[in-house]
Amino acid sequence: MIHSRRVVRSVVASACATTIIAIACATARTSQFDSAIDARNWSDAATALAADTSLLHNESTLFQAAMLYSFPDRPTYDPARARELFERLLREYPNTSRREAATDQLSLLYELQKASSDAVAKQQGLRAQIAQLTSDTLKLRRSIDSISVRLQAEQDQSALLRKVATRMESDLQDRENQLKVLHDELNHLKAIDLRSTIRTPAGDTALKKPRKP
Repeated sequence: MIHSRRVVRSVVASACATTIIAIACATARTSQFDSAIDARNWSDAATALAADTSLLHNESTLFQAAMLYSFPDRPTYDPARARELFERLLREYPNTSRREAATDQLSLLYELQKASSDAVAKQQGLRAQIAQLTSDTLKLRRSIDSISVRLQAEQDQSALLRKVATRMESDLQDRENQLKVLHDELNHLKAIDLRSTIRTPAGDTALKKPRKP
């Protein structure tokens, strides 16, 4: 009987010691997280939290962890994680004294999420417009280049036609001059033929009559 009591006492003492050690370790880990929060060492606090997620079973730590991920100017910023932790806080501790602060911060995070989604959608829309305008610009540039080539070809052809027309006008002038020379020569020959006729004593010009055989 005495031996049984000693065994029970030993087991209880061992269990108590184990519990005390576990509480002490948890307290030390919590203190490490809290110390990092107090020192504003956000990365260290996140590291301590990641090393032991059981810290989140504490209401205060859960709130501090949610706040740790809530601010864009912190290296630990993670709005999705912050929303998850705030929602967990409100779900597990509906009567928490931090309810109003958690609700306000959660609403702000949802507003930031909406603004971010709107900004992303707007950026996507702008990228689509830029891509369309770029495509249209390239098509217009190709059309302009094609028209420019055709205009240049037509200008070259027009210049060639002008040269041909100028040459033809020169040839026409040469032929007209030749015609004038030929007409003058013909008229000169006609004049010579007229001077070769016989003049009568009265001064009348007449052709000699052919003699009878």
